[in-house]
Amino acid sequence: MYGVAMTMANNPAVDRPSLALLNQASRGAIETLDRVALAGQYTPTVAYPNNGFAQSMRTIAGAIVRGVGSRVYWAQTGGYDTHAGQGGGGAGAYGNLMGTLGDGVAAFYNDMRNQGLAADTTIVIFSEFSRRVSENGSAGTDHGAAGVMMVLGGSVRGGLYGTAPQLSPGHPTLENNSGDVRHETDFRSVYARLLDGWFGVNSVQILNGDFRAGAPAIF
Repeated sequence: MYGVAMTMANNPAVDRPSLALLNQASRGAIETLDRVALAGQYTPTVAYPNNGFAQSMRTIAGAIVRGVGSRVYWAQTGGYDTHAGQGGGGAGAYGNLMGTLGDGVAAFYNDMRNQGLAADTTIVIFSEFSRRVSENGSAGTDHGAAGVMMVLGGSVRGGLYGTAPQLSPGHPTLENNSGDVRHETDFRSVYARLLDGWFGVNSVQILNGDFRAGAPAIF
């Protein structure tokens, strides 16, 4: 099948524009597959943890170093819906989850730094939901309002953007009877900053609205 695809891709079909377009797309797909295969053969400069998330980050590192061509890569790690048995002091389920995340990101960033690519790489860490302030009756936390988005990279201006919440009852950084952290930054404004300041594209068109106001100056 690969040989047939290569034969098609190498056929210019100048007198048949539709077929020529198909053949050109096929050739591009084959070349991408070849580059992806090279990414799988990547030898990192650091040891990545032996779990699914870290190995995904290792694959992304290989794709970047081997020049697969994509400007955006995405990986996920789950299990954060910790309504029970979260644990404290880093010894429970939540501590283990954060360890998986932190160790995988650290390995990836150190790998990129060793490859001289840290300044060209930005990592954005986000979740689609957050947790409440107080522990529930099952030693966990329920779904909450505001959360944290983390951005890491050699070109990122580090620091805390926004007001660190105070967990004392009645504090203005909390809402819903002090059960939730009140959000200050629209997550779309962070995306706007990334799109405009990092990718150099028009965030208004992509986000279908202007969310540039209030965007943290992370670059």
